Amino acid sequence: MSEKTHVLLTWLVTLLGVSATAAGLIWPDLGDWFATENGPVETTSVIVWFMAGACLLVLHRPTPGVALALAVICANLAVREQGIPPEVIPSGKALMQLSHYLDPAVHWSRRLAEAVAVGGSLVSGIVGGWHLFLFMWVRQGWRNPVGRLLIGSFMTLAISQVMDHWLGEDVLYEEILECVGALLALVAVQALHQRHQAAVAAAEAAQNLPEPCSRTS
Repeated sequence: MSEKTHVLLTWLVTLLGVSATAAGLIWPDLGDWFATENGPVETTSVIVWFMAGACLLVLHRPTPGVALALAVICANLAVREQGIPPEVIPSGKALMQLSHYLDPAVHWSRRLAEAVAVGGSLVSGIVGGWHLFLFMWVRQGWRNPVGRLLIGSFMTLAISQVMDHWLGEDVLYEEILECVGALLALVAVQALHQRHQAAVAAAEAAQNLPEPCSRTS
């Protein structure tokens, strides 16, 4: 996809978000079903985050470790959207408490698996966050479409959390904004892959240029 296509996709995602919000305001019953917890919008967000993580691993791997870290972040965002079933883990907050891992009532194998999962998520967050910082600030990624898409995704997700705090049980705007943020992140991954392919093609073309003929007297 070209950069023009990415711009069009960005506007399309934004238009879908605005349209969904307007539909919820005009038809409240539709909005309550459409954007409620565990509704179609939240389910779409979960699918999109997993798709973004899969694309990072399959489409673009300049450094596999960074791609894996970012994919784990996407998976964590998907799990956060859907939530951890209480029959699997009674309280997700317990995973961040040391007392949970010292509790002899919980089988040691389960505590070990949870510690590995949480530790891997924390390491991935640090690695992925650091490389995103380098990309956005040191390499001035905000100047290209990938960076702008990521900024749009971050801002949308941040606004959704602020609105969730302000509006409480009115989840219409929160779920739609979170879905828009996920879609923008997916478009950013596709744009990153496109730029990587273009860079590889340019490098190969430069290598295949014929050497200039030497003059002979």
